[in-house]
Amino acid sequence: MGIISVNSQLLAEEFAAWAIPMNYAHLFVDKNIDKAGRISLHPFFFNDTEHMTNSRHWLAINAAFWCCVYREAESERNKIEALAGIRALFYTSGALGVGEVKAMIQEWWRTTYALHRVAAPNYSAVRNQTAFSTPELH
Repeated sequence: MGIISVNSQLLAEEFAAWAIPMNYAHLFVDKNIDKAGRISLHPFFFNDTEHMTNSRHWLAINAAFWCCVYREAESERNKIEALAGIRALFYTSGALGVGEVKAMIQEWWRTTYALHRVAAPNYSAVRNQTAFSTPELH
């Protein structure tokens, strides 16, 4: 297994697309591992600041990171792992009432459908699906 990392330039571009303030972007990079043009997740990332606690910015940072992970994924397993991360952020954003990030993730999901072929975040990307694979309305 490899450590999850993304190209630092690609991540900077994603940060701009997700409208992440520079001070949050710098803190994220500083709290993780920046080596040889790649940003790797630290095994124990933790925001220990008292002043940089905006949920919108942290959710957007993580969405940008996982979208980069998806873009760089070379295998179906890596793509599924990235989609799972994006899905978790989609539902977490909704639960925390950060509708802007939820809407941005939904737009990303719709725009990239041709690549991942997963209809919506509540659908599984796993090909060998279980009995729960067919959505039923109750």
